[in-house]
Amino acid sequence: MKIQRSTIHPLITNTRYKLSLSNTIALTRKALGFSFFALLPTITQASQHSLVIAIDGLRGDGIESTATPHLDQLINGTWAEGYKGAFAHYAQTMTDAAPNSGPNHVGIMTGVTAKKSKVTNNSNVHGGDYATYPHYLKRLEEANPKLKTAYLVTWGTDLQIPSHADVIVDADDASNTQRTVQIMNGTYSTPNWPQGTTPDAVFLFLDDVDGAGHSCCFTPGDDGYRAEITEVDSQIGQVLTAIKNRPTFASEDWQIVMTSDHGGRGSSHGIHSADNYTIPFLVASKTVKQGYLQGVPRNYDAAVTAMAHMGLAIPSNLDGQVQGVNVLDTPPENIETDLVAYLQYEGDYSDTSDKHNHAAIGGGSPDLISGGKFGGYVGINGTNEYVTFGSIHDLDFGPSQDFTLMTWYRVTGDQSGDPVIMGNKDWQSGANRGTLLLANEDNGDDFGINIASYGGDRKDIDPIDYTFNGWWMIVATFDRDGASILYAGSPDGRLYMIADDISDVGDINSALPWNIGQDGTGTYKHNLKADLDDTAIWRRALSIEEVKSVFNGGVGNELKHLMEGHSGDTGNPPTLPAALDSSYTFSIGQILPVTISAVVSSEKCSLQWDNTLISGERNAKFDCNNPGDKMLLRVDAVSTLNNGDIDVTGIISADGGFGQLEWDGYKNLRGERNAKFDQNSAGDTVIITFTNNANSTIVRTHPGSETCGLEWNGRKLSGERTAKWDCHPRMDTFLFETAR
Repeated sequence: MKIQRSTIHPLITNTRYKLSLSNTIALTRKALGFSFFALLPTITQASQHSLVIAIDGLRGDGIESTATPHLDQLINGTWAEGYKGAFAHYAQTMTDAAPNSGPNHVGIMTGVTAKKSKVTNNSNVHGGDYATYPHYLKRLEEANPKLKTAYLVTWGTDLQIPSHADVIVDADDASNTQRTVQIMNGTYSTPNWPQGTTPDAVFLFLDDVDGAGHSCCFTPGDDGYRAEITEVDSQIGQVLTAIKNRPTFASEDWQIVMTSDHGGRGSSHGIHSADNYTIPFLVASKTVKQGYLQGVPRNYDAAVTAMAHMGLAIPSNLDGQVQGVNVLDTPPENIETDLVAYLQYEGDYSDTSDKHNHAAIGGGSPDLISGGKFGGYVGINGTNEYVTFGSIHDLDFGPSQDFTLMTWYRVTGDQSGDPVIMGNKDWQSGANRGTLLLANEDNGDDFGINIASYGGDRKDIDPIDYTFNGWWMIVATFDRDGASILYAGSPDGRLYMIADDISDVGDINSALPWNIGQDGTGTYKHNLKADLDDTAIWRRALSIEEVKSVFNGGVGNELKHLMEGHSGDTGNPPTLPAALDSSYTFSIGQILPVTISAVVSSEKCSLQWDNTLISGERNAKFDCNNPGDKMLLRVDAVSTLNNGDIDVTGIISADGGFGQLEWDGYKNLRGERNAKFDQNSAGDTVIITFTNNANSTIVRTHPGSETCGLEWNGRKLSGERTAKWDCHPRMDTFLFETAR
């Protein structure tokens, strides 16, 4: 945790005084005419501009489960024409100091780890070796004193890291956001920064996400944590808009770098574990490659990445690496590529991949039961019950083979000890050779990974907490020259992600069989007690897009349907029409990507989820100015009516984990209930009637004994109409277009 806010000197009590002091420092330094980096080349690219944003306490999975439209644009390469985004949700903090603010702030700003900076905690930031490893803004200023630089932070301790910037401010997030906007649009003014000054390099630290984590929880499952991430995204959006609105923007080459200092667990951080280490790292510019960053980016890569963009040679004694040049290969078109084992548990343990790596009962009497996540499932609920693949070549991953483990998991009570979900090592010691996907790895209700070739390269990637009475998706990907990422998707639509660097892990072939529910010996003292469905193994690391297509916002996609091309998340199959009507052949288990719209007074209004999240719920609305949000229609039942219409029973969810469509428990005097997207439940069942006219589709639901129809509100505010369920009922008609 951070020490109490303080400034570099007890007399510095307000922003005006701090600005005056920073101006004096900058003018004195420039008057001396001394350049510590005289041997480095002078920066000549006048059009190059840099913005580094550090978000305190932002976990790597904080963006994925939260509404962050502005960061999403940077990540997706859609922020501005010609700009692309290189991103990693699996980036890491430094590991030679606890994941706290002090050492990691220093690392972000200097490009070195604690071993070199000598800053190991929050209380010795002032003692850093800044003569050898100065702030990157100081390096820029020394290389070219004409550059205009700004340093805006939210923690007084950061002023102990000498930046030599032209503007130095310690204030709250909102104030610093406003100052940064003014700096970008040319309205900011101080004696050392005349109005209209063009900024060259700006550093902005935003703190409030960390505050939200300390208030409750550093987890995407906490409403307050997510709400603050959305607020910070809005502040970043203000800055980005100011940059784009610059009259000279078209001729400027901006680089935006974003990272964090640490993740967290519960209401704190500082623990040496993957949930504290895993953070995001983003580089957006005209020159980076679009995609996910190769290897394992570190937050101390921020300084050198900004320096390189500004044309500064990178000293060889820095630890950071320039990011944005190398990205991961695009995943294959078909998710079944390199699939080597797939158990559906439909009455047996047959492998339905084309490798025929069938499993068998290894011990006890596990039950094959109907009614799982996607049909049949295996229940492992007794002593020494487990399923085994035996020892097969396709599951030998050696020293370098990428691979992925996947299953759906459900329990109704606490596990005993730390049992194995899937693996091939002797779990008497985590230092033994092999790999394990685990339940209760941290001796709680949580998931984890253990992988090692020997004790010296052992990695434990944990924990992600889970809840009872629901199906969780678990995916563990292993990029052998990069990161291993543990994904856990909750029943309420949250996708949690933690990671660690496994590039130094050697040969993991253990000579033991791969078992499900037990370790490689089959005799580990803690036997798994859980239900498993749709278990699969690949000889490659799945991409996050593929993981999200399986998870499908908690609704889930059975792998066989993805393989058959039934989900829009991996590209629409050729047979999927532009709009759905009664001529389409629906099949149970399909996940159909759609947008839902209505024509109101010759105006098209489309279903959306609202950005505001309250207690895990978002209002549903029809936006008449913008395209609809992508929805996912899960088909649970299909029936043909006497007139040829088709009734489809299922669940409608907002793509990306933003909730399932529901009716509100409160009904007003007009017989109406609000329509909402709930992120904490599986959604209410709807019945959709498709006719031979695609524009005449109706949607109804049944609260108790009532029938309520989906409608748009007659009143329009700011181009939006609220969505409601009318229980008279009067039902509006809609168009279900297939989404791309």
